[in-house]
Amino acid sequence: MKHLTRSITATNSLQQTHFLAIIGACAMLTATPAMALTLALAPSTDGVARAVNTTQTAGKSTARRLADELSHAFRDAAKTLAPSVVTINTSSAKLNDRGRAQHGTGTGVVISRDGYIVTANHVVADADEIELVLHDGRSAKATVVGLDPGTDIAVLRTEESGLIPAGFADSDELEPGEWVVAIGAPFGLERTVTAGIVSAKGRSDVGLATFESYIQTDAAINPGNSGGPLANLDGAVIGINSAISSRGGGNDGIGFAVPSSVVRRVADSIIATGRVARGYLGIGVQPADAKMLAGLGIAKDAGVGVLVNRVESDSPAAKAGIEPGDLITSIAGRSVHTPGELVATISEIAPGSEVDLRAIRNSDERRMRATLAERPDGSAPLAERNSAAKPSSASVKLGMVLREISADELAALGAAANMGAAANMGPAANSGAETGAVLVESVNANSPAADAGIAPGDLIRRLGAHTVHTLKQAQSALKEIAADAAVPALVERQGQSRFVLIRAAPTSSDTRR
Repeated sequence: MKHLTRSITATNSLQQTHFLAIIGACAMLTATPAMALTLALAPSTDGVARAVNTTQTAGKSTARRLADELSHAFRDAAKTLAPSVVTINTSSAKLNDRGRAQHGTGTGVVISRDGYIVTANHVVADADEIELVLHDGRSAKATVVGLDPGTDIAVLRTEESGLIPAGFADSDELEPGEWVVAIGAPFGLERTVTAGIVSAKGRSDVGLATFESYIQTDAAINPGNSGGPLANLDGAVIGINSAISSRGGGNDGIGFAVPSSVVRRVADSIIATGRVARGYLGIGVQPADAKMLAGLGIAKDAGVGVLVNRVESDSPAAKAGIEPGDLITSIAGRSVHTPGELVATISEIAPGSEVDLRAIRNSDERRMRATLAERPDGSAPLAERNSAAKPSSASVKLGMVLREISADELAALGAAANMGAAANMGPAANSGAETGAVLVESVNANSPAADAGIAPGDLIRRLGAHTVHTLKQAQSALKEIAADAAVPALVERQGQSRFVLIRAAPTSSDTRR
């Protein structure tokens, strides 16, 4: 870890009690002239009048002193950080809608004296030329060292000398309510300082990047702030500003920053190897509500977690014994509440590491251990599915026509060769034996299947408690479905699996065609 090693502990200079004192004292400062006059003319002995006036004067003095302390804290943080902040101007040969070259502005942070700068990936991803404007007005060219779209972090390098690296604080120690400052070039206005508080930590499932664990802040962040620092009152970086949530494109008081713990790890990896290696478990997950858990036989009070809907063949998860239908409640000692939290947690662990998992299966808690592999760069989606020449069956209960396809046909469609075996709940799980799959050929309008979002071309991997590879297995599972029951079905579409709840129609008969 050669770079980003300068660390400053995040400690706000002003305590909460001081802040509350400011609020109370400022209320005294806003007293109307009439109130002050009333106090001054209060009928009294001299002692009472002097006491009132003395208290008022002392209150004003305390309010001004504490307000000055807060002001000086913001000022000092900005002074400390400003020399390490650069404005990034980019240009691209790609033409915009008006047929002109594209230009953009963002912000970056110097992280080493030998020219490394961290910024947001989206600021420089499409740039052909990158120009930096340093704090002292100098201009310098920069090149891209590496990009990490998964976290929206990029590392640049410049040959310019005399750079002043920023200090970094541990974002894991940050707490909601702490004061923060942001420096950037919103709308091209360089060296703009804004302030706010940490609104929340660990924001995942925001939908901005693959790996999300954002710091949320109400410090004003606008276009041009991207890639710039979010810092504590010591002027130490606790995050890199990445995005805002806005209806009109400007600041609405909801900004997101990549935590410094993530920034440091990603930047160090890019500088050392040119890439980022991440842990990989080999599962697909989704949120789980009470109805879904009940359908899978998991008690309501089993705990909060994420539902496994896919296990890749020969993956760390398969070797550890994880199965579709498991509710994962923790990994590596961290509780898991959302799919985004699980993905982010796994991605932060180095490949080859052993991790402990806790899961609920049929209301029984299970503890498993997996050795993480390295996350692959990605996989191609499934090819467009065509009907295969196998027997089909129409389910009146669910309102869909199912067709059986062979293992060879399944492979030709691009589906994972052993998905069905990996999903097997019995002793043959992960044996590598794929006997085929059940394809949805058509779905009746306004049927239970249609209401659940099932579409032609989907693969049905499981119905209720039964894994299905053939029509016979599907029909057997359907016979066990009670009228008007809510049935969990594991559905695969374009390489992605998900449990859905299907409420069976009020009939118990199936017909063949």
